Amino acid sequence: MSLGAPPDLDKTAPEPPEEVVATLQQVAQALRIQRGISSGDRVHGGYMWDIVDKSERHQCLQWLGRAVEWATKKWMLSEQDEWERVAEMAAKLTSELCGKGASGAVQRRVSLWRRGGDPLLVGGIAVHEPSFVHADVGCKTWGAAILLARRIARQSIDISMFRRCIELGSGTGLLGLAAGCALRGLEGASVTTTDYLPVLIQAAREGAQANGLLDNGAIVPMKMDWFEMAQDIAALAEDRGEPTRGTMSIPAASYLDAVHRDATAAGNEWEGRIEPALGGEESKGAFDLVIAADVLYEMEHCYVIALLANHLLAAAKPGAGELYLAPQFIITTPLRSTHWREVAAFEAEMAAIPTMRLVSRDDTTRADDLDSWISGIRDKDSATMLANDQSLARAIDEDAGDSLVYRTYIYERC
Repeated sequence: MSLGAPPDLDKTAPEPPEEVVATLQQVAQALRIQRGISSGDRVHGGYMWDIVDKSERHQCLQWLGRAVEWATKKWMLSEQDEWERVAEMAAKLTSELCGKGASGAVQRRVSLWRRGGDPLLVGGIAVHEPSFVHADVGCKTWGAAILLARRIARQSIDISMFRRCIELGSGTGLLGLAAGCALRGLEGASVTTTDYLPVLIQAAREGAQANGLLDNGAIVPMKMDWFEMAQDIAALAEDRGEPTRGTMSIPAASYLDAVHRDATAAGNEWEGRIEPALGGEESKGAFDLVIAADVLYEMEHCYVIALLANHLLAAAKPGAGELYLAPQFIITTPLRSTHWREVAAFEAEMAAIPTMRLVSRDDTTRADDLDSWISGIRDKDSATMLANDQSLARAIDEDAGDSLVYRTYIYERC
């Protein structure tokens, strides 16, 4: 009997659960059928992904990415061959499902447009996407980052009043690069992009260099361990005698995470590199804009992201004048059917912060968002220019393959 939902990846499991193995076999069988190969004996149990459906395929890819990391960590701790086989199978299926695991690092350009139709950057924003082997799910520029980057580029979300911006979980760096381009030339403006893995910090650095945003300090790539930062925040609050919010305990990275990090930090081209890291004390209230995209894919992340945003965002300045815009936290997340608990947990955590208020929340697909913008352009010359823009035509085709609904929140200091 098939499962009604993808199986949990239990960090405490002593051996690979049957339902996880069966789900991997279901994916393998679906791919064989797609290639025109006889499916052989029917697989029983597990969760059946409809990989022909774009949204289901996307969700399957997300689950497989987590399965690779989960099984690899378990194998490194136990050295049981069963865990290695699960990790290898999940990685192989990921490679076949999206081609990313086999393709290695690639350079791509993502086209973004200003409000009137002019390109934010001629030729598109150069993005460095590392290999799946080195960067796990961070190797891909996900749809949430593309959507929020578009909105920032055309100022439907206007960040021009902010000068000190930080991105959480930058991944390939597109969102931070878009913010850097949008703020380019504004006195004192800079965007700090953050991630944990050295390969992703380097990806952000290469992207900033390729787009002329590194040497002038418009983009500042830094390391941030969310869970270490959470512990720093707790320690600072204790030193100051400040109360901690009662709705959550301070999240901590599991032992498995720590072992995996230590093991993957060595034996690659980034070995020995010490990345500049953002600490708890100097970062408190240091930014007037915090941005993030697709960072709520683990329950622990839902708690820690709210904690970090509250810590990093500057305090409001009552009576600062009409031109003053209160510091903001802007985040876009996909509404995956498998992650409603995480979305609800995040919303509850944010609602519990007394100095933060929700000023905007909207749901849309990439295709609907792009179509709405194009339909709103009244200038004939701009409309003609866009009609002949091949990069826009490619974006429309790509959007058609992403049926996910994305939710964007804008929170403001109060």
